[in-house]
Amino acid sequence: MAFRTRETRCVTRLIPLHHLTRRQRAQCEELRREAGRCWASLVTAHRQEREAGHWMSTRELELHVVRGYALHSQTVQALAQRLDANLQTVRILRENKAGEEGGAYAYPYRTPEFQTVIWKDMAIRRVGERLILSNGRGREPLQVRLPAEYQAADIRRAELTWRADHFELCLILDTGETLPELNAGGALAGVDLGEIHIAAVATSAGNVLILPGRHLRACKRLRNKRHAAYRHRLAQCVEGSRRWRRLRRRAAQASARFYRQQRDILHQASRKALTFCSREGVGALVVGDVRGIQRRLRRGANNQRLSQWAQGHFCRYLAEKAAVRGISVAYLPEDYSSLTCSRCGQERPSPPTGRAFACPACGVRIHRDANGAANICSRGLAGAYGVVAVASVRFARPIRAGGRVIA
Repeated sequence: MAFRTRETRCVTRLIPLHHLTRRQRAQCEELRREAGRCWASLVTAHRQEREAGHWMSTRELELHVVRGYALHSQTVQALAQRLDANLQTVRILRENKAGEEGGAYAYPYRTPEFQTVIWKDMAIRRVGERLILSNGRGREPLQVRLPAEYQAADIRRAELTWRADHFELCLILDTGETLPELNAGGALAGVDLGEIHIAAVATSAGNVLILPGRHLRACKRLRNKRHAAYRHRLAQCVEGSRRWRRLRRRAAQASARFYRQQRDILHQASRKALTFCSREGVGALVVGDVRGIQRRLRRGANNQRLSQWAQGHFCRYLAEKAAVRGISVAYLPEDYSSLTCSRCGQERPSPPTGRAFACPACGVRIHRDANGAANICSRGLAGAYGVVAVASVRFARPIRAGGRVIA
């Protein structure tokens, strides 16, 4: 077993549990229901204490649910720590966005019936081909068959989730590989996130790579059409009937299929972006900050596309892969980056139309995403737009879902 440090690289692997017995399925369902009961108690207790003027610490949350749940003590602690992490994130966002939209960030308040069950390494052991997940002293552990490729792995964490029509086990494996030091002397690259194209990456030398995302948009459109058809057919059924349950299950399967396709495409795109950065000698990435854009949505034709924009997933995949390559990632404001010319710094009076940016001052005509990425790189490099000019633009090959999904 590898020694675990903060600099050790970990990977996630997903194991679908399709062939569980009826007893195992009932046990999984009961564990997730018990975790939901624990989560509801944590959320309610923290809300009440917060309204009374007291902010519960992680330790106080752990002590609040230390007993009374048919779960391993490490599982209960993990749920308390997850809630505390969510609360701290919202707290920081509210402080950073004070006076703007801080009130739009809500503290966790939902209490679903089911919740993800988490096992830390102390509650995990292996006996032959079986993975045994403890649920506390005197309780029956959850036993599942472990695929051969993971039987010798160093499992640091396991999570039990539900995906459409089957349970899924998420394993976090410690590879034992030490993460490389950050490449402080490398070049800088700016990343402009988009809804049509997944991202555009521009280096300080002016070389730009555009990652197409039209296949991802096609998958989303197909998913929306399928769900609209399912909603129409469900409206004609009696709620709770056999046909109603079957259609609900089919709709959930369609959602799960789309999620897998999207995850595959975004992993491919982030891998292509980091390969390009490594080839260009990039040591740091600055990403245009579009977080919270969904909260500013108004009624309009683009609401569905923007609400389904998976820019958060892509940024997380990008940061994880960048850490493995020793590349740092930071966020920068991207206001007016699409209106300003990256060559002369002149600002247009109106947004560009189409996929090309035409400067009214110097007459340059370049791809609008490449222009935005170069401006973000300029802002990270010199604090102003118009420093990095686009020298070359290259499109990555079309990214399609398929093949093995790397989580």
